[in-house]
Order: sequence, then structure tokens, then C-alpha cells
Amino acid sequence: MREYVIQNVDFIQLTVNPGEDRVYFPVSTHLQGKKVLYLEVLNPDKGLDLSGRYPILSPDSLFVTLYDTSGNLIIDTLFINYLSTLTGNDLPRIDSEIDWERSFISVPVSVKQTSVLFFSVYIGSENLPVPSQKNLYNLTFPSVAGKMEISLFRKVQALKGKKITGVYAMVGSTAGKPDQLFGFINGYLYLVPKDKTRYINYIPLQFIDGMFFTSIYENYTPISLQRKFIDPVEIDFNRSKILIRSTDETIQTLNLSFYYE
Repeated sequence: MREYVIQNVDFIQLTVNPGEDRVYFPVSTHLQGKKVLYLEVLNPDKGLDLSGRYPILSPDSLFVTLYDTSGNLIIDTLFINYLSTLTGNDLPRIDSEIDWERSFISVPVSVKQTSVLFFSVYIGSENLPVPSQKNLYNLTFPSVAGKMEISLFRKVQALKGKKITGVYAMVGSTAGKPDQLFGFINGYLYLVPKDKTRYINYIPLQFIDGMFFTSIYENYTPISLQRKFIDPVEIDFNRSKILIRSTDETIQTLNLSFYYE
């Protein structure tokens, strides 16, 4: 399975209304002229968009068509679930500047309410080395649910001056037993790199989920199952935050594990 070393992450939200059978990508000037390595689509899991107004639309039975800025058809009616790593897929390599005005999503299914398709857009250099993940810092938020904003202001002082090489999320019910603390909550992580050329804008927690415990009763040591790493960069945590955007009001714990060098 492919490993991903992330330099920059941006996002696109597409609004899909009842009755629409084709939805074009928004003309997003902040992505114009940027070489896209991969797109990743968010699965619903009781999720809401960044505004908290609209539900995340299931990508089941939807198809994506992409053109590059030279007019070439680079993805022709691809089943959109191939743009998800949730089931263990390797993301298709795009490696092109996308002509967003011509690219679109085909919607051959009935949409009952206005919904949103959310994509992370991975941008950066190719074939970066996988960084070290020997050092680990855990941060736990004991009560997350529904719609809320969690500031990281003054919560990650221990990592001041450190370069982050990965971040992973784990969610569990506060009512569960230690060996049952596994689950999902829809949310988005916004990190502000101190390198002004870098950005990590609202990557879904679902995309960095995947942990198990080496020993349930011995310090709950988390080991990441994910294949995503961060090209080492120092983070301004005082400007960083998490948006929880879920229809689930069940109180859960959220653990973020930061690897650093």
C-alpha cells in the first residue's frame, strides 16, 4: 500500500442540490495553477460540512470527471469511491494542474436534500522521504460532540520548536470500556505551519484516523495504522484549531497523537 508524505493540503466543497445530475467544481482561484497530486473524498459518517449547515453526501454511485489545463481528459467517469482511502484504496495519482471549470461530478442518484461533497486536495513535491516517527506527544479532549470549535491555543506548548512529522486521531465513547474506545466523529483539523509556503487546511479527522493500542492495560500506547505522514514542519499551534461538525450528540473523547523530530 502506498505511503503519502503530505506537504500541503487544501479543500474543495461542492454543494449538490436535489434534482441535479451534474455538479461542476467551483472556480477556486486559490487552486488555480497548482499541481494536484491527489484528491480524497470524505465519507458521510454523520458528518456536516465546514459551516455545519449541510450534511456530507455519500459518494456511493457518484462519478468524477477531470480535465487538466491543457484540455486533456485525465479522469473519465471514475467511480468516486476510488478517491477514498477509508476502505484501503491507494488514491489515483493525478499529478496535474486541474481545469476546475470543466471538471465535474456525475450524480445519477436521487439527492433528497441539499448536501455537500468534501475533498481534500494534496499539493506538493513528489517522492518525498518518509520522515521519522520515533517521538510522540498525545493530546486528549475528553468531551467532543455535535458542532464545536476547539482551539489549540496554549495546549501544545511541549512541541514548541519541534517539527511535526505526522498527526493521527482516535475517537471513542466516554461510556465505553478501554478496549472499546474506537469510533469516528466528523471533524476537520486546521494547522498553521510556521513556514509561510506551507498550509494544512481543514483535513478531515477521518483521513488521519486509524490507531490501535499495543497494550490495553499498559499506558494505552497508540500505534498509527495510517499511511499519511507530514513533510517535517514546525506548527504555530496557537493559531491552529479543530472543527467538530457532526450530527451525533454522543459525548466522545478525541485523542490526537503528534509525531515529531
